[in-house]
Amino acid sequence: MPELAVAIADGPNPSVKVISLTGEMDETSIDALKTQLDPLLADQNLKVLLFDFRQLEFINSKGIGYLVSVHTHLSKDKREMVIAGANEAVMDVISLVGLTTIIKYFNTVEEALATLQ
Repeated sequence: MPELAVAIADGPNPSVKVISLTGEMDETSIDALKTQLDPLLADQNLKVLLFDFRQLEFINSKGIGYLVSVHTHLSKDKREMVIAGANEAVMDVISLVGLTTIIKYFNTVEEALATLQ
């Protein structure tokens, strides 16, 4: 089973970080993802986390649950989470559980970044 690779990049301004995920987001990868994202979640100067799902091949309920917890953590501090670029299989899961009703979704990372300038 492919592992989850995480790349963290600066966004268009210092208050935005882009999290690019490659591989599969499931119970085997959540702990490693948490370890990498916890410092970002604790940084109050960070206002937006943009998740780039272009290379994410799979997500299950554990992955969805983690995304909801990240969204909840950020929104309690008036910060936001954005998702962009999911393939059809990942988008089907995200839509099915209604994630796009609480988290902003963009078809492309470029569209998302344009709104965050």
